Amino acid sequence: MRGVLYKLGRVMQLIGMILLPLAIAGNLSPEHTLNLKESLLLSGTGVVVFMIGWLLQQAGRPE
Repeated sequence: MRGVLYKLGRVMQLIGMILLPLAIAGNLSPEHTLNLKESLLLSGTGVVVFMIGWLLQQAGRPE
């Protein structure tokens, strides 16, 4: 069970780290620009997903 939590946490951290550059790229895209609210929501979601992943990784860390 610990191994599953550890791997799930690592995957969630990866997803969180991917969301942050997407929010920045959304601001720079000339065709489909994100407004400030959408960009901050996407960034905040990335941070929350990363933190939950970190907590899961710590809970499932091998001894």
